[in-house]
Amino acid sequence: MRNNIDKLITIRLIGTYSILFLIFITYQCFPLRASNPFSDEMSKQDIIENKLFPGYCTIFSISIGDSVFFGNNEDWKNPLTYIWVEPANNENYAVVYLGFNNFFAQGGINEKGLAFDGNALPYIQIDSFPDKLQPTEAIVNNIIMRKCATVEEAIIMATSYDWGQIYSGKFAGQFLLADSTGDAVVIGFGEEGELVFTRKPKGNGYIVSTNFNRAYHQNRYGDYPCRRYNIASKMLQKIETEEDLSIDFLASILDAVHEEGKTLNTLYSNIFDLKKRIIYLYYWHQFDQVVSINVSEWIDLESEPILIESLFNQKTVNNANTEHRRYQNRNKKTLIIIALTIIVLVSLIYLKKKIFRNKRKSNK
Repeated sequence: MRNNIDKLITIRLIGTYSILFLIFITYQCFPLRASNPFSDEMSKQDIIENKLFPGYCTIFSISIGDSVFFGNNEDWKNPLTYIWVEPANNENYAVVYLGFNNFFAQGGINEKGLAFDGNALPYIQIDSFPDKLQPTEAIVNNIIMRKCATVEEAIIMATSYDWGQIYSGKFAGQFLLADSTGDAVVIGFGEEGELVFTRKPKGNGYIVSTNFNRAYHQNRYGDYPCRRYNIASKMLQKIETEEDLSIDFLASILDAVHEEGKTLNTLYSNIFDLKKRIIYLYYWHQFDQVVSINVSEWIDLESEPILIESLFNQKTVNNANTEHRRYQNRNKKTLIIIALTIIVLVSLIYLKKKIFRNKRKSNK
């Protein structure tokens, strides 16, 4: 009897150590997210990737002298990213759009140099005005981008429409728009559900938007202000002359705030030169290779939608695929470890019950 008890105690100890070992492996070898080597600033936002985020995205616009640029990181989990053209007609400007395989535009630039992209936010109740124009499609993504040449025109058009009806009385985001004059604005909604415009200062300067509402900070994902907003703002502050305002430096800002992880990645990044109408495109946060696209020439092609990865060399695509598989494998390994941990716990519970039954029998 004594030997049997000793064996059971040994088994329990082995089981306990197995659990501790599995926990150690889970957190040491398979962290929740990859660290960002470009930043020493850490916050709660660095450890909440498992929370259901509809996407991060960091957007900015900056103008110095005669130079005007617009930058964006598209952070999401769908690797099927596309670039396509909405051609012009008698009523609309042509637009080069970027987005996913549902072809709902996430961002873009039109032939006049007006650019946009959007940040996800928690839903907020918004006002409805039935007496205003009733849109039948996305107000910013479709209507404004096809009909407006400047931010001022965009603001006037945004206020002429009833946002409440088409979005069913709630909205989950904000848009940053910028034009070739250096004007820029974040369009969002305030605490009372009113349409609000947060303007970039006139002349030289910049504006940044991430995942907190620029008009109502309580409406946000993560901290206020978030880590990415702080990093981008500090780096943009360093730009004082047109000589400082280089594509490489703007790319380094997007690099510093890019996302890597098992649920979200920076799938593509874009820098628009709004004066020259040039798109600088990067794939899967690899900023050592850039594809330049002349907006006017691209519009003239009127080609079918193209996978963004097809614009890059095979090495860049392979690097992206390898990283994607690595994070997916981490997901699988984590699930396996969790399953093994559950099995060990169930085994320990079973053994404990068995020991208790044996003790009761021996006492009889």
